[in-house]
Amino acid sequence: MPTTSDVVAIQRARLTSVGLGTLRAPGDDDGDTVAGVVARLGAVQSQELHSSAWGVAQRLATPATLEQVQGALADGSILRTHVLRPTWHYVVPDDLAPLMTATAPRVRKAMASTERSYGFDHSVLARRQGVVADALADGPLTRKEIGVAIAEAEGAPLDAWHLGQLMMHAELDLIVASGPMRGKQATYRLLPEQKAWDEDTARVHLARAYVRGHGPCRAEDVAWWGTLTKTAARAAVADAGLTRHEVAGLDLWADGDLPEPAPAGTARLLSVYDEFFCHDFKSWPSLTRDGMPSRWLYTGLVAVDGLIAGGWSRVLKAQTVEITVELTDEPTAAVWAALEAEAARYGAFCGLEPTLMRGAVGKGTIG
Repeated sequence: MPTTSDVVAIQRARLTSVGLGTLRAPGDDDGDTVAGVVARLGAVQSQELHSSAWGVAQRLATPATLEQVQGALADGSILRTHVLRPTWHYVVPDDLAPLMTATAPRVRKAMASTERSYGFDHSVLARRQGVVADALADGPLTRKEIGVAIAEAEGAPLDAWHLGQLMMHAELDLIVASGPMRGKQATYRLLPEQKAWDEDTARVHLARAYVRGHGPCRAEDVAWWGTLTKTAARAAVADAGLTRHEVAGLDLWADGDLPEPAPAGTARLLSVYDEFFCHDFKSWPSLTRDGMPSRWLYTGLVAVDGLIAGGWSRVLKAQTVEITVELTDEPTAAVWAALEAEAARYGAFCGLEPTLMRGAVGKGTIG
């Protein structure tokens, strides 16, 4: 059984691979841009737009602004689509087809029961996807606007559920992905024709991408992240040219040598559903001493040396952002200074003056 010091050592190595250790400065490598961060991680869970943008921005030594992340979405250097488990994720265009090829078959199976209960008609799917593609040929549209195009083509509107399911299939079939934000409304864009991948090769690509951006990790973590069977994940990891390490009794995989550990005392204010904690927690050593309130999961976790040290929330105002942290332990002066530095970086991301205080985490700005 790994000791606490073993777990800290593993988590500090994972902080480095997931881009939260020593941060990437301009000129370091391809990872010093918004798209580079997403590419390094393989995909970034992003159903909460504001928080997930921070999760990307904070991995740069000078954090990107919210507008810069939205700009990368607008120009297509990153895309937002339903892939992997599936929920919204950011991906770069080169990773979209293999990740979707690896995961879409099991996603479709998972959707089948609900589709039967709602009477979803697959026989008209191709025709409706053609209407969607024609509508998007002139540029991005909101879901509501696509619904209008479907209603005009068929003489009757689709209800919200059937329209949403149509667009989900259009994403799974690599016809559409996210377009630029239009105010607070998301849009869809038409994708160019994608390279064909066979499923085995795509699963190997997925395994390599996950381990590169999240290791050291287990094959079970690859299975969880990519909605793969454990058998398929183990096979993909074995074929991906990765390196197996036995650490404190755990079989872990990395992209070569184990990453250099993040500096001791590294403290981060993590985004909601941050990729650092996107793995299968079953049989993984505990990352908290006494458990934690579930509400922290939905506002954001505070991580110190890769362990869960608290939760945080933020309230955006006209000129300021009020950041509240709720910690499991009394912070040392060094940890508090690190959290103050994180708060300053979050303020730069928002373009607001930050204040940092301790207290119970309550309702804050998430999406």
